[in-house]
Parts: sequence; C-alpha cells; structure tokens
Amino acid sequence: MNKLSYGLLSLLSTEPMTGYDLTLKINLFWRSTHSAIYPLLSELEEEGIIELTLIKQNGKPDKKLYHLTKKGEELLYQWVTSETSDAVVRDEMTLKLYCLKCMNMDAADKLLGELETKYKRKVEKYRNAIDKLKSRSEEYSEDIPPSLFGAYILTQKALNEALLGQKWCEWVRDLYAKKDISFLTEDFN
Repeated sequence: MNKLSYGLLSLLSTEPMTGYDLTLKINLFWRSTHSAIYPLLSELEEEGIIELTLIKQNGKPDKKLYHLTKKGEELLYQWVTSETSDAVVRDEMTLKLYCLKCMNMDAADKLLGELETKYKRKVEKYRNAIDKLKSRSEEYSEDIPPSLFGAYILTQKALNEALLGQKWCEWVRDLYAKKDISFLTEDFN
C-alpha cells in the first residue's frame, strides 16, 4: 500500500465516493490524476479493501460508488495510528525568500507584496469556505458528518496559517529594513 492508497481510504472513511469525486478530493491534499487513481481503486477492490456499488443511470454508464470494507477500515486504522512522515515540500517562494537580504528594497518589497497578496486571497477564500461549512452544519441537529468535520478543521487550519503568514510578512519587512545584526536576538511574537 502506498500513501495514495491510504489517502483514498481516508477519504472513503468519511463517505462513499466515485472515482471522480476521489480524484477531486485527493487533489486538495496532493496532486494526482485519474490515471493513477483508477488502477489503484481496481487493486484495492481486488484485495477486498474497498467494494463498489453500481448505481444505474439513464443514458449514462453505471456510476461506481466505492466504500470501505472491514479490511479497509482496519488498514486505515493501522495507517492513521502509525508515525507520520514529514511533508514533502517544494516551494519556489521559500527559495526566493532565502536570498531576500541579497535583493534591493524594491525587489524585496515586490516579493513580499506578492506573498502578502497570496495570503490575503487565502484568508478571504478560507473565511468564505468556513461560512459555507457553518451554513451546511445547520442542516444537522447533532451528529455532523465526518467529511464536514474534516473539511471544517482543515479549512480553519489553513485560515490560521494564512493569517500567520500575513503577520510574518510584516515582521520580515521590519526586519529587512534593519541594517545591523541585532535582529538575530529578536523573536517573532
């Protein structure tokens, strides 16, 4: 089992989904394609980790709705409770920021302005998403579905990171303007 397989099981633990739905949702976490996901779904089905239900549709091919089996739930539990590896990061902006002090003030301002704009858009996007999730949660009297709960906590995490990113950009701007090395004794708080 690779991490993409576990990712699919994780998504299916919240609700049954089609291959198309799984592709859309997994891409919220990391890039994948139909050509990677559909063969994995076939393998997982052959191994008895997931099952599918065919849903008849008029004028269209039958829809395949996948869900976890008991074996799938057990594998997912083992994966969730095992140690998590560090995230793989490939971030061009971070690489540019590494050499920020080598740039003139105009170039540094431009780069930080670009990053601040990205954070601002993210803050707006995540606040809107949280508002929509809160509206959806009003449909449920008590027990919120796992997919809604997961979407809420991860969107809130993303919002907090974007807000912190905005604050960090301001801190870097102030730090950049200093000419001495006393900044090494300052904390970001």
